[in-house]
Amino acid sequence: MSRRLRAGLTAGLLVAGFALAGAPVADATVQQGIGIATSPAQPYKGNPDAADWLGSYVVNGKQVFCVQFAYLAPDSDELYQPGTPLRTKWDTPLPPDVAADISYLLLRYGDTKKPDEAAALAHLLHTWTAGPQSPDQLAPTNDFRHIAYDAPFHLAKLPASAQAAVQTLTADAATNRGPWTATVVAPTVPLTIGATADWGISIKNAAGKVVPNVPVTVTATGATFPDAAGKPVTTGTITTGTSDFVLKVTPTDTSPKIDIKLASPAEVPTVQQAVQLDAQRIVSTGGEKQLAASGQASASPPPTTTTPQLPSQIPAGGSPDAPVAQAAMSSTLSGGAIAGLLGALVLAGLVLWQLVLRRRERV
Repeated sequence: MSRRLRAGLTAGLLVAGFALAGAPVADATVQQGIGIATSPAQPYKGNPDAADWLGSYVVNGKQVFCVQFAYLAPDSDELYQPGTPLRTKWDTPLPPDVAADISYLLLRYGDTKKPDEAAALAHLLHTWTAGPQSPDQLAPTNDFRHIAYDAPFHLAKLPASAQAAVQTLTADAATNRGPWTATVVAPTVPLTIGATADWGISIKNAAGKVVPNVPVTVTATGATFPDAAGKPVTTGTITTGTSDFVLKVTPTDTSPKIDIKLASPAEVPTVQQAVQLDAQRIVSTGGEKQLAASGQASASPPPTTTTPQLPSQIPAGGSPDAPVAQAAMSSTLSGGAIAGLLGALVLAGLVLWQLVLRRRERV
């Protein structure tokens, strides 16, 4: 799919994470990116190519993928303007699950550097956007505008490793397609300034399952959390795992807050129309959209206690401060008074006992 048709054609391509911009270049050339060439090429009327390229192209220094099988390969620098949701080569709407799969795969694999993944992604994009809606669309008598993508024909020509990648990407998209949801879960236990507590960060797919390997930007207000080196920071990036991410947060204020944002797959990629009418159409960023969430809690100041300290001894020639000396004296007198009272009671008891004994002797 590297042929060039200069007049009256448009081509679709998928831009991984960016919008193309720049002035048209008169003699631009096709630059293949990462992928696999398969041969012989699928036959159709007027096809000059001996092989089909299943992979990415480089446009304006960026990696892109075609979505209109058999149209001219991308090589332009034209300006583009926003357009409408991505549709099939036959101008029919994509099923919602297919549109969601495309958005997810471009978000996750649009910048891949692995030939097997790039070939698998290109194969799936053509399968979903240019698959036949009737058997006659596969007839080799069709021209480039009307020929459908023969998925079994191309899949059989891919090496086993790329065929395995097709299965992997298909399953990954079915499992982790959007729309995603993002949640920050603040602790339910009382928080204290300076004391670390566990906060939860949850990114889930359309099926309500945790999505792994998602980069998430975290910003803390009135709090800190540790970076990869364990240093307290107020902003950074974490990557989700197979369960909800646990963030160790230390409040520094009475209202700690955690904000997160991330790139997530949109429901449908969006087609962009070239300013130059004969140039290719594109869909940018694979339908990527920003997702954000936040959580807030309350934290109490740490408890403070003050205990008066009495000196254990007074240096020779010195004297304690008046309040301390008075406290020590009061403590001593109180103890002595109590001891004296107890002694008097004991003495009185002894005297009384002696009187009783003497009275008995007289009798």
